[in-house]
Amino acid sequence: FNEVTLARLQDAIDRGRLDTSATVDVETLVAAGVIRRALDGVRVIGTGELKAKVAMRVDHATASAKAAIEQAGGSVEL
Repeated sequence: FNEVTLARLQDAIDRGRLDTSATVDVETLVAAGVIRRALDGVRVIGTGELKAKVAMRVDHATASAKAAIEQAGGSVEL
């Protein structure tokens, strides 16, 4: 799996590389340069802080990552 932290997602959003108006999935993360290539899927790790509202479609998310995304007003689809 590609592991992506909340801090890395927020950094990509702050730099304008990741558009939060659309659902974020593996193709979006590759296009934004957050990950290099799609492996067996994406796993979101709850390290760091997420301030932006983002809808995510990923293969796995830790409980802390899911809680942080939902607390920021976003959603996680597994």
